[in-house]
Amino acid sequence: MNCTQIGPSGQTRSYGVGYPKPYHISHGGITVTGRLADTHLMPPELDQMRRFLGQFMPPPTQQPAAAGAPASTEQQAITDKVMSTLAELGKLTVQDDAVRFDGDKIQLPARFSGNLPAAAQFILELHEQENTEFAFGRTFKFRPWDGAAAFDRACRFLFGTSGLGQQTKTMFGSKPPALVSISVGHGQQLQVPWGKVSMPPLEATFELGTTSDDEYGLLFHLNVTAPRRNRASLEAFFDVVQRELDERSIYRGKAFNAAEQPEFLDLTWVADTPVIYTEEVLTQLTANVWSLLRYTDQMRARKMPLKRAVLLEGPYGTGKSLAGALTAVEAQANGWTFIQVRPGQDDLLQALNTAKLYAPAVVQYEDIDTIAKDGKAEKIAELLDALDGIGNKGNGVLLLATTNHVADIQKAVMRPGRLDAIVHIGALDRGGCERLIRSLVPGDDLGDIDYDAVFEAMAGYLPAFMAEATNNAIRYSLVRNDGRPARIETSDLVHSANGLKRQLDLMNGAHAGERPIPTIDQAVRGITEDAVRTIVHGTEVVDRDGDPTGSYGQKLAVQH
Repeated sequence: MNCTQIGPSGQTRSYGVGYPKPYHISHGGITVTGRLADTHLMPPELDQMRRFLGQFMPPPTQQPAAAGAPASTEQQAITDKVMSTLAELGKLTVQDDAVRFDGDKIQLPARFSGNLPAAAQFILELHEQENTEFAFGRTFKFRPWDGAAAFDRACRFLFGTSGLGQQTKTMFGSKPPALVSISVGHGQQLQVPWGKVSMPPLEATFELGTTSDDEYGLLFHLNVTAPRRNRASLEAFFDVVQRELDERSIYRGKAFNAAEQPEFLDLTWVADTPVIYTEEVLTQLTANVWSLLRYTDQMRARKMPLKRAVLLEGPYGTGKSLAGALTAVEAQANGWTFIQVRPGQDDLLQALNTAKLYAPAVVQYEDIDTIAKDGKAEKIAELLDALDGIGNKGNGVLLLATTNHVADIQKAVMRPGRLDAIVHIGALDRGGCERLIRSLVPGDDLGDIDYDAVFEAMAGYLPAFMAEATNNAIRYSLVRNDGRPARIETSDLVHSANGLKRQLDLMNGAHAGERPIPTIDQAVRGITEDAVRTIVHGTEVVDRDGDPTGSYGQKLAVQH
């Protein structure tokens, strides 16, 4: 069998196949003759080699298509263009040192100089290798569901489909293709592929999964099995997924909780909620929390650290949770990510890792005293290490913690560098009391109020009690006017405030919970403390912070 091809410049490419299989290749005045002694090519396979080598040589003269020949569909033309673009993009980052193409030349390794038969054999083997399936992949520094959503968008953008799900074989049998419903916004769901997905245009089978990183936790990992010749196109496809994550992450700049499959927060109610703090509290919140979100670029320009840990402390009902919601709104408005950690449900340390991935970010943890109190040594150690490590790489991460029981938090957490600011949110002042009443009662419904007298009646009231007294004043107004609607007067507000005093007294006298029974080791430490005090006769026994210990105290240290 002989095959000869004549190019536009008169060059020929001829192939002769016999047994044992000789070959004869002529091109540009150069003829290569030899035998493929170590191969087992049949004529059709040799024809594949001819076509493979032909792509590196000047193309033959194109003959017009026969009348009535089917034309490529519009979809196929678009797919071909996409594939061509992916291949060209991939060549920018993927280089194969074995063979280089320079214009109308092929560059081979120097060891083939003067040995064209070996060069031809090398190209043939390279061709066979290019058709062999390889597995390669990439890890993306984003959470898994974010990666799955980006993969779905990339596939639809390039090919108009998210691919074909494939069964996964396990020791318990085959699992059907998976579509997972994830949250992509408050009240918004998206089904994304997971597991194995076939993408025919790329001749590839992708596997969407996770990998564990020591610093960041679970990350999105995309693996692919495909012919090696498509590596450049696949690397370019990976780049498209990366671009989708960089530019259209479902989490960056959004507000969500720290669940394994995060849910987005509903913040629509915040705009309708009156914000009433004392002027001092507003000043401290603005300077220590919201300024980082509003003036990020200015602070970076002045080399001010964007890592901060701020504690909001105060009794129940003073507006600490509202401050967190206001911070979430500020974060989204200024391109910061906001992550809410729910006590008893979410992992604070994992949330801090997520914050580093989606920085700049705020992490809110309410009731931090639940993990930062005495008796939880391992948790407190982890928390302190996490706080110390937030800013190691210049991450813009703000930890916003709250507590109703600041006395329960260890002093080691309080030092600067771990907690950068502590903002006390307590009772309102006289101005705050007036602003709260005016925000709750429309102006036309208020009489000529003596706010000094009202504030005196509400002395010691927290904002929640002031709001309750204001709302209850409507009933006093109706009673005063025999059921007829009328303006709320000073007496209505004062009587309403007096009606809540007993409830306030009972609440202040109630205990949040019984004192826990000491463990054996705590009891032994207490007994030891008493014994040491007796032995040293007046020597002060202090803890590691230099403070005297109490019952069932800290690990003892004696100073003379």
